[in-house]
Amino acid sequence: MKNDILRFVNFTIKTIVFYFLISFALILLILPIYYLMDMLGVLALINNILGVNGGIWKNFGNLPMVIATSVIGIILVITVLMVSVIVNVWIERKLSAKIQGRMGPTLVNLPFLLKAGSKNMWLGGLVQPIADVIKLIQKEIMIPQGSYPFLYILSPILAFTTVVVAFGMFPFSNNYILLGNLDVGLLFIFAVSSYMVLSLVLAAWASNNKYSLLGGLRTVAQMLSYEIPLLLSFLAVMVFTGSFKIVDIVSFQNDHFWLIFYSPLMFVIFLWSMVAENNRAPFDLPEAESELVAGFVTEYSSMTFALFYLAEYGYLFFNSAIIATIFLGGYSLIPHSILNLLSPLLQSIGIYGYIMAINDNFIWIILKAFVVVGLIMFFRWTYPRIRIDHLMDLAWKAFIPITLISMMVSAIDVLLFNKIPVLSWILFAFVVYLASKRNVKLSTKYRNIPKFT
Repeated sequence: MKNDILRFVNFTIKTIVFYFLISFALILLILPIYYLMDMLGVLALINNILGVNGGIWKNFGNLPMVIATSVIGIILVITVLMVSVIVNVWIERKLSAKIQGRMGPTLVNLPFLLKAGSKNMWLGGLVQPIADVIKLIQKEIMIPQGSYPFLYILSPILAFTTVVVAFGMFPFSNNYILLGNLDVGLLFIFAVSSYMVLSLVLAAWASNNKYSLLGGLRTVAQMLSYEIPLLLSFLAVMVFTGSFKIVDIVSFQNDHFWLIFYSPLMFVIFLWSMVAENNRAPFDLPEAESELVAGFVTEYSSMTFALFYLAEYGYLFFNSAIIATIFLGGYSLIPHSILNLLSPLLQSIGIYGYIMAINDNFIWIILKAFVVVGLIMFFRWTYPRIRIDHLMDLAWKAFIPITLISMMVSAIDVLLFNKIPVLSWILFAFVVYLASKRNVKLSTKYRNIPKFT
């Protein structure tokens, strides 16, 4: 146990040091480009076109400005969503291939791109998502006999629409939030995302298929169960910030440090609850192929299936962005508290203002989100699917009691230790110790299986 703790501490320290070295390298790499764009007036032009505080629309009154910024925001949200889905599909295929010792997608014969399919090899399978889209568009939408056609078509539309609306609160930066900086911003996000349960249950019921119905029932049990630890872990961390505003949460992390270091245990629970909410392996019980064929999407094909697919991968990226916002500093690459320590040196060189401008950029939250996406993909291709009763036990017997205790512990840290997470780290170490000491016992059926060493 002692060696395991030392290895964990060693890995954590090396990861933090590596992150900050890479972060400073990225800032120094982008600094000349940013300086050149500022000298040429490109940044001012972009601000005049997209600026939410006026821009080129300020002379036309408030209504044209609101309409213009809303249209631009919707286009931006859908673009980010579609691009993230395409990139995530390609990343997961290549990553799973590497883990399983395969090549993954390499060959797609699209004559309008390349003359011979074998020449697509150098693209690394990048055109595979394009081929998938073309295939799905060409297929016919089949509505099963005996189903409820209106609900059958409505459910995938509702699933995709829910993702688009939730992306409206995506914190691109302090100034670029489509629906505004609401006082209950994150609660609004969780409220909207909970409608995904309704769309999946509608799909299961409208299909008039017993396997779909069983998948829908599992969806309700799983997603509603993990909503509780998800919100409790989020509230336990919000005790330190004292606000539900996304901008305030990021500002707190800039003034102090990332919230993952204030409550690492809540980061773990929030991450796993997000995986269960997204029906991702090893928590993909509603779509378990070995038991339910495909669950609630058994009867879907063509673009109706594609909308569920887009919603799943859209939520994967969106949930990863929320984790990056709450725990990993949001759209700031390096906390301002660290940059302020280096401010005398940076001001003497004359680059302090440029570095602060580069440091707060929506590019960083997208990169952090893709890092979390990669971590969740590693979960899928590493851990086997667990049983439904184990899944429920994990939520009700482990996550919920721990998050309730963590809320009390976080409040004590705020009141007695001036927001220094002393007891939170003690609770994290205690839970890690209990998890490492627990013996996993085989049932009587498998007790006589020989062990291989």
